[in-house]
Amino acid sequence: MRIRSLRVIVGSMGLAASLSIAAVIPIGYAVVAHIAEAGAMAHVAELSATRAARYIYQHGAMWTFHRLRLVETIALPPEIQSKVRQRLYDARGRLVAEVGDGPAWPTSVTTKALHSRDETVGRLEVEASLRPLLARTGLAALFAALLAGAVYVSFRRLPLRALDQAVSELEQRERELQLANGRFGAALASMPVGLSMFGPDHRLALCNDRYVAMYDLPAEVAQPGVLRSEMMKFRAAAGNAPADRAGYEAWIADLLRRREPATGEWKLDDGRIIRLGVAPVAESGMIAMHEDVTAINEARARIAHMAHHDALTNLPNRALFRHEAEQALAEPDACVAVLTLDLDHFKEVNDSCGHPVGDQLLIRTADRLSACLQPGEFVARLGGDEFAVITRGPQAAQRAEGLAAEIIATLAEPFDIDGHHLVIGASVGVAVGPADGRDPDELLKASDIALYRAKSEGRAGCRFFEPGMDARMRERRQLEADLRLALVNGELEMHYQPLISLASNRVTAVEALMRWTHPTRGPVSPGEFIPLAEQIGLIGQLGAWALRQACADAASWPDHVRVAVNVSAAQLRADTLLVDVVAALAQSGLPARRLEIEITESVLLVDTAATLEKLQRLRSLGVHVAMDDFGTGYSSLSYLRRFPFDRIKIDQYFVRDLVSHEESAAIVRAIIGLGRSLRMDVTAEGVETEEQLALLRAEGCTDVQGWLFSKARPKTEIPPLLETIRPARAA
Repeated sequence: MRIRSLRVIVGSMGLAASLSIAAVIPIGYAVVAHIAEAGAMAHVAELSATRAARYIYQHGAMWTFHRLRLVETIALPPEIQSKVRQRLYDARGRLVAEVGDGPAWPTSVTTKALHSRDETVGRLEVEASLRPLLARTGLAALFAALLAGAVYVSFRRLPLRALDQAVSELEQRERELQLANGRFGAALASMPVGLSMFGPDHRLALCNDRYVAMYDLPAEVAQPGVLRSEMMKFRAAAGNAPADRAGYEAWIADLLRRREPATGEWKLDDGRIIRLGVAPVAESGMIAMHEDVTAINEARARIAHMAHHDALTNLPNRALFRHEAEQALAEPDACVAVLTLDLDHFKEVNDSCGHPVGDQLLIRTADRLSACLQPGEFVARLGGDEFAVITRGPQAAQRAEGLAAEIIATLAEPFDIDGHHLVIGASVGVAVGPADGRDPDELLKASDIALYRAKSEGRAGCRFFEPGMDARMRERRQLEADLRLALVNGELEMHYQPLISLASNRVTAVEALMRWTHPTRGPVSPGEFIPLAEQIGLIGQLGAWALRQACADAASWPDHVRVAVNVSAAQLRADTLLVDVVAALAQSGLPARRLEIEITESVLLVDTAATLEKLQRLRSLGVHVAMDDFGTGYSSLSYLRRFPFDRIKIDQYFVRDLVSHEESAAIVRAIIGLGRSLRMDVTAEGVETEEQLALLRAEGCTDVQGWLFSKARPKTEIPPLLETIRPARAA
């Protein structure tokens, strides 16, 4: 009875045990495995969502078009990716990116919302097949059924084996989870931004190495469980806490209260700028991404500065000038004066001393201009050697007049740069708005016109804009265009004025003078078109043509008659003068001894050594060299010492007053004596009366030139003129 009862009891226990085993093992296994699977998928979703959110934050609204980059961003290691499929949807539910093949049905889906810049921009779905889990659960159930059937045979052994097998599988899953956690940790460590997560108790849950390095946190401060307030105290002591601590804490508290993600930039005590993206997580915790954007902000600031400032002088450029002028004109009852100026002789400095010296000159000029300004005034470099100044207020016109005078005086003072003593100067044009223009372009145009007028009336001057100047500017532009065509259309010709030797009483040379007969204007004065040609860069072409034409004309005249051709400073600075002279002589067949080059003292003012070297090379060819307008400059005597001129020509200014002013007579007498001592011919220009001729002959002048004998005549009139001119000899 007892045995039967025991058997019944054992059978009942075995049955209960087998039923329990058959039910509990598969159910328990399924539950445990599912929990583990869900946890792994949650980790995967969290990692991918974090990567995707950071990418979206960096690229803004265009992220939905970056499918391939997004695929690369959320891709997992192959051994994990092969088990899941990830899908990225935008806020409208449209599929943006997909990684992995579709898992076999049935599946489990884990969803994670994506947040960027205080709004939900999409969601991430991680889908995994449940078949492996179901298969393992089925195996567990089959095993449990076999175990339940065998419980009567080996009640003590089979349950233990089943338990061992279950424990082994759980350990394997634990190892897999540890491996996944290790990979997640590696991903955190390799992130280019700092990441920190705090729980609802404001204690650190986790952080990556970048976060620790960013704030130089020691190990004991970066441990999980440390209060955020304690970390802030350490950072404050280390000098890398937010400079506005109160504002920072209020911002954190507000976003935690609203449970909304936010992004902000905070300046630290050490000067760095940190972009902080914070998102609340479950149970009042938060996750934050820290990015050092100091270099990015500085680069943006530099780019913005470069876009509105001149790289050489660091002055505002034309774009910022225009903006400043617009702001000034937009003020109520605006009165705005715009001054434009450019440097006199700047091109000569660049050509002779080199661009580095020219650049330094511009920098020094910018410094001097800035020193002239009062508070509220504005100076900009518009380009090249052109600058502009803005002054405003009810007395803008009066202030502009005084400022222009101050600028002219300041820039007239010499510059000493790299051993070069430079004297330049400036001309200034002024326009006052809104009378002369209601927008920056009109004002700048008006001041440019006034500047041109100031330069045309003589350098180092200032002119205010007048309405009639615009018409004169258009006329000047037309004259420029006509002059460019004059050489092509054959409107230019050479006239010649004779030089008479007082010793031989005959013509020994003629001076070549260019003339322009305009088809509609008629004769145009050389005093008008020669300076214009120099300003527009046409003087080189005109000079080369004059050399060729003068040599060709003189080739047919008697052998004792030389032809003198004036050469400008621009021609002498160019490297082609020697080539032009050789070409003109070769084409015409004129001997070099019959060509005389005339230069003025102004030609020697810049880069004297190089100029004198070119003149020496001309003399080595046999060409004569004369100094024109002698006595009107400041350094004529020093040039005579440094270069043996063949001829010096007394300026007609002294000859004109020779009879009436003893001072002029004394100067002429001294120049003639100087020429005699240096064995140089001396020619007096502008001789118009017999009295002047008699005095010059008495003083020993070698040659004379002027209207007393002949004005400049075309080449066809020169041959007979050579035979008829005979100045009266002294009694």
